[in-house]
Amino acid sequence: MNCPEPKMMQAYDVIVVGGGVAGIAAAVASARNGAKTLLMEKSVILGGLATLGLISWYEPLCDGEGKQMISGIPEELIHLSIKDSFEDLPTEWGGNGHFPKNQHRYATHFSPTVFPLLLTEYLEENGVQLRLDTLATYPDMEEGICKGLLVETVGGREYFPAKFIVDATGDATVCHRAGVPTELGENYLTYVTHQLTKEGAAHALEGDFCKARKWHMAGSTLTGKGQPEGMKMLRCETADDVTEFVVKGGKLALERLRKTGKEERDIMTLPGMPNYRKIRRIIGEYEFDGSENEVKFDNAVGSMGDFRKVGKHFQLPYTTLYNKSFPNLFAAGRIISAKGDGWEITRVIPVAALSGEAAGTAAALCVKTETNSHTLNIETLQSTLKNAGVLFE
Repeated sequence: MNCPEPKMMQAYDVIVVGGGVAGIAAAVASARNGAKTLLMEKSVILGGLATLGLISWYEPLCDGEGKQMISGIPEELIHLSIKDSFEDLPTEWGGNGHFPKNQHRYATHFSPTVFPLLLTEYLEENGVQLRLDTLATYPDMEEGICKGLLVETVGGREYFPAKFIVDATGDATVCHRAGVPTELGENYLTYVTHQLTKEGAAHALEGDFCKARKWHMAGSTLTGKGQPEGMKMLRCETADDVTEFVVKGGKLALERLRKTGKEERDIMTLPGMPNYRKIRRIIGEYEFDGSENEVKFDNAVGSMGDFRKVGKHFQLPYTTLYNKSFPNLFAAGRIISAKGDGWEITRVIPVAALSGEAAGTAAALCVKTETNSHTLNIETLQSTLKNAGVLFE
């Protein structure tokens, strides 16, 4: 088979691959720090699992006891998510008062169909170049250095040179194919739809659109309750794996739907991507495992809590964002070097955005100072993040 030579495209200081919240944060942070930045996304809708995957709950930025743990770009994004649509953010965190009585965490539901439009505007306002419908296929590697990315588009095969790459794909496509050591995750079968019922329509007529959009989860909960009997844990290694996950999940959703009258409800939205929680993550210089409550790291790039628990205080080590054998590749989002319980803590929206901001800032500073991931001055990175509003407490 004869494949055409790729078209040579414009070179960039930093290319961010993946338009989920981690990639958005990385691209904006990179551009704000002076790097010529491109964000490429394989779909035509930004937001990743938060929007296409319908997981439209912005998990807490606080510790559940009134202490804010995450700020910076992740805090910008939580308020952006509800700028032009419904919310249930508590008033003490700047919400409009439409929140459950017992909900006092810095968290909110948002519209997964409005948020992507706001993210596009946000990228434009921050000087990020955007390329949709662009599938990064292979990194061009030379002795551990990524020289650029080979991509597939409707216009054909293209090649983008770059000084630094931030992999925010959610499945570590770039890092894995570059040779970075990785580990596959295992998942319960979960399939999320958003539905509208007569009860929900009544809420909408009263002006409460948050209650109008109902999550319906077929299959398993976060802890495995509802996993079909005898079903193995699922991975996302091949297209066959993805097909099995989506088809079986859809069947479960349809079975559940058929238990209600067809005149009583409608499905508003189906997920545009599989609801995997953990696909593949890198093995970096440090593997965060969730045992680090109250541990202080000299190389911290921000603080975070645990969305499942209250009173937990963690710092994110810089060394979870790279493997030093690949000095111009950074990881962001749910693919960073975190294992076990640490993977659960770091894979959610606010922490993914936190790691994205750190990775994008680091990449831009590496360009500016002509250093690489493991030689970048950590004090310079930390002071830059602090000046951008990132919390370290």
